[in-house]
Amino acid sequence: MTIIDGSTHAGDLPDDLILVDCRNVMDDMETSSRKVAAHPLKGAVHIPQSPWMFDSPGLNRGRHPIPCRSVVAALHQTLKQEGGTLLLLDDEKQFFHTRLYYLFWLYGLDALLWNDSIERLSSLSGKFRESAATLPAEDLERNGTSDGADKNLLAGMDAVKAAADDRDVLLIDVRTRARYLGEEEPIDRKMGHIPGAVNIPYGDIFRSGRMDFNALEDMRSFLGSFREIIVYCGSGMSATPPFLVLRGMGLPARLYGGSFSEWITDEANSIETGDSPLNERIVSQNE
Repeated sequence: MTIIDGSTHAGDLPDDLILVDCRNVMDDMETSSRKVAAHPLKGAVHIPQSPWMFDSPGLNRGRHPIPCRSVVAALHQTLKQEGGTLLLLDDEKQFFHTRLYYLFWLYGLDALLWNDSIERLSSLSGKFRESAATLPAEDLERNGTSDGADKNLLAGMDAVKAAADDRDVLLIDVRTRARYLGEEEPIDRKMGHIPGAVNIPYGDIFRSGRMDFNALEDMRSFLGSFREIIVYCGSGMSATPPFLVLRGMGLPARLYGGSFSEWITDEANSIETGDSPLNERIVSQNE
């Protein structure tokens, strides 16, 4: 991982940074376009959420399938066609840049991630080059397979099912506590969580709008006791910041790409509501 912020010394960075604007509004392409048009970033290239951050057919079911390698690689190649180093950015406490960063990492493609406010980009003044990239046509070949994906970063439904019977694997649900408990569900048709999962809400890993890689330090002993950690959310988008924080701690985390919205597509999959005994331990630790 190569994640930088306003404290990064400009002299340690290349002089050819290409700003990749990942700002979007979830599932609203029109509002996303208006948002970017109203507050443009000079020299940046904007990446719409679909098909570059989720696409169908993709590697999984659910609301936001992970795009095939052909889609992600075509985007990366286009952005890098004139050379340069990609710097992915977004508004504070968001996940579109982390999702694209995850996809690039998943397929072995290089990029930097900006973990700070857009205003603090001024600390890198003189390091940017204006991009003239035109996004590739969306009628790309898609094979719907996980060819080229790093299996150490991605978990499928079968791995999540197996985790239910494996005490050495920890499932983390990063949705709000109310959604985890099954008290409310504004999006999906079923309420609750994947059996055995604990809850570490998405917002808990942010400080001052940015990912805090020390946010879970008080849980390091607990988290480190598992052979593997699988992180999920509703559709695999907002789980990417917690995934990066866990990886930044040196923990063996994978993202469940389909997340809860894929899990409930199989009627044979059970769902829990309320707290799990393991999650009660986490809650008591944080009180």
